[in-house]
Amino acid sequence: MLLVVAAIIRGADGRILLSQRPAHKHKGGCWEFPGGKVEAGEALDAALARELEEELGLRVSACQPFMTIEHHYPELSVRLCFREVTAFEGEAVGREGQPVAWFPPEALSSLGFPEANEPVVRALALPDQCLVLPSPLPAEWPAILPRSIRAGARLVYLRGVSDAALLRALVQCCHVHGARALVADDEALAKQVGADGVHLRREALLTLRQRPEMPWVSAACHDAAALEQARQLNVDMVLLSPVRATPTHVGQAGMGWAVFRELAEGLPLPVYALGGVSPADLLQARQSGARGVAGIRGFWCVD
Repeated sequence: MLLVVAAIIRGADGRILLSQRPAHKHKGGCWEFPGGKVEAGEALDAALARELEEELGLRVSACQPFMTIEHHYPELSVRLCFREVTAFEGEAVGREGQPVAWFPPEALSSLGFPEANEPVVRALALPDQCLVLPSPLPAEWPAILPRSIRAGARLVYLRGVSDAALLRALVQCCHVHGARALVADDEALAKQVGADGVHLRREALLTLRQRPEMPWVSAACHDAAALEQARQLNVDMVLLSPVRATPTHVGQAGMGWAVFRELAEGLPLPVYALGGVSPADLLQARQSGARGVAGIRGFWCVD
């Protein structure tokens, strides 16, 4: 398997740097996240710094894991280790004659990418944090939900709510404050209340044979079988749990970060770590193959 490291580089205006593959190479003409092959014995961060200096004239001083994806083309298999560059110097120039350009994040979905890059394009449209509503929903939610969204939870799973009027009010609150909202399982109800998508609980996930017709579909996963079903349905993201034991699931031991990594790393899906985690665990989650973190108590900003 070819080991490759690739960079997600954002400019000060939020645009993302891409380079275009030469016409004579594999997947020629496609846009891609810049990077290249990792040499034998080379650390990923060192390989990324070398490749970006050679290809673009950029000097990377800080980066962190984003996602790792394994993809099998008919002619080769590749393991792509994505790094989010958080500090760099220099002006990007295609030193090997390749076109380079900065694109707004919302434009990425209209570009042509190699198949191995496509899960990252989808992941970049998602936030670092996903809030799962507490159940029962506190009466003070109109004050707490906007505060939680402002703190970073720009994706909200409206767990435990089935009343259409309340769901509609929750969805409207999410939209006003810049978050997407997901309803449990029920595609018709989600459309009725104006939600952005559905979150498939385990039973719904394992019985479905085709993806719901919603812009965003999430799935609850606890093991490799559920993750494979989520992949087959082509969902947009999964919540993999429990990382640690939680009061919500009494008697259920957490899998720990090592097992989480075995399950999550390499999947062509954005995976969110759920179960006893908080926003402070984001870097640990990223190092374990996750796109982000999700939860209830650590994300519900009471104060």
